[in-house]
Amino acid sequence: MDKLLTVMRREFLSRVKTKGFIIGTILTPVFLIAMMVVPGLLLFLKSDKPKQIAVIDQTGAILDSLTSTLSEKNKAGERLYSFIKHETQPEKIEEEKKALSERVNRGELDGYIIIPASIYEDGQAAYRGKSVTNFRDNSRIANAISRAVTARRIQQSGLEAKQVRQLVRRVNLKTFRIAAGGKEEEDQGRTKTVVWILVAFIYMAMLVYGQMVMRSVIEEKSSRVIEAVISSVKPFHLMAGKIFGIGALGLAQYSLWALVMGLLSHYGVKIMGLSASKLTNAKFAMPSLPPEILVFFIVFFVLGYLLFAAMYAGLGAMVNSDQEAQQLVFPLVMLVIIPFLCTFYIIGSPNSQLSVILSLIPFFAPITMFARIAAQTPPAWQIALCLTLLVATIFGTIWIVGRIYRVGVLMYGKRPNLPEVIKWIKYA
Repeated sequence: MDKLLTVMRREFLSRVKTKGFIIGTILTPVFLIAMMVVPGLLLFLKSDKPKQIAVIDQTGAILDSLTSTLSEKNKAGERLYSFIKHETQPEKIEEEKKALSERVNRGELDGYIIIPASIYEDGQAAYRGKSVTNFRDNSRIANAISRAVTARRIQQSGLEAKQVRQLVRRVNLKTFRIAAGGKEEEDQGRTKTVVWILVAFIYMAMLVYGQMVMRSVIEEKSSRVIEAVISSVKPFHLMAGKIFGIGALGLAQYSLWALVMGLLSHYGVKIMGLSASKLTNAKFAMPSLPPEILVFFIVFFVLGYLLFAAMYAGLGAMVNSDQEAQQLVFPLVMLVIIPFLCTFYIIGSPNSQLSVILSLIPFFAPITMFARIAAQTPPAWQIALCLTLLVATIFGTIWIVGRIYRVGVLMYGKRPNLPEVIKWIKYA
């Protein structure tokens, strides 16, 4: 036991002191913070550069409404949208389009809009400009034209515009998640995002830290250091020490990230919510996850890591170089990718037959069952069955991989085939 702890401590300390670990641990939360905060801040930035837009209004009734609707001004008191009336005969429309396009190319105009007389029937208008990628501007112009056309259609029908708008107003459907004890919490879809982020953490842990175990075995095996180590430590203790040491490293790293993200969600979201409410009169609420969800996250994080770290350790013992490992690692990677891709479906339909089946497959369970629990807690017997199968699979995998590891770490030269691996398991 003392030797296992020694190996575990060595694996932990040898990596936690490296520059790569320190830089990665610091930069990851910084990157996550930037991904969460920067897009939110950019939403509130508005361009105050005036736009000169020519309008060919063949209806003769849309331009005035467009000008009055989009009447905002910048800090200098200039209109953000200056619509210039441009009249032409219908038969000369193609000539005018060419002339206006030339003015756009020369920088005299930002673009031009053509509103045909048939817009009341087919609802088609066109905007042409040197740049049409500003979706905010495009949407505002389209909405202003649509509003004017709708009002004109209502007027032509003889109805009152105010009454019609009252009749066709949108319904605001609020969604509430019912938690344990019947407690209700408004959920605007952000819980789904939080669940997906937690699932992604489990996914990365099984891939990144599992391959870290594999590379550690390959490095010691290729440098022949392992021959000296095996003389004083049993192969199984060496394998277990690597798995637990790197696992402790992963938990420490994730715990730090969780602390940073917790503080960000508590304080940063309040600031963003305050800004959003001032600018858009909208409420911004960060979804809260029950404590048991975080407990299950730790459970499936640890169990998933132990299962895949053991398999990666066995793979590292069978090969002689990292290049050989990359040729064989594909099946293990697919065992992680497949359930991760199914997460989108599982979160949307946590109790479907396919979701239940996927969550009971031990190699998929760390991701699929946690996704089900986080989206909508399944029956207790399904969780118990899943954990039983998963733990049994981990013990069985460690037993098999331990026998492969015992022989494989001292084997060099030709990579073993399947019959040889079976012999290792049989006679180790």
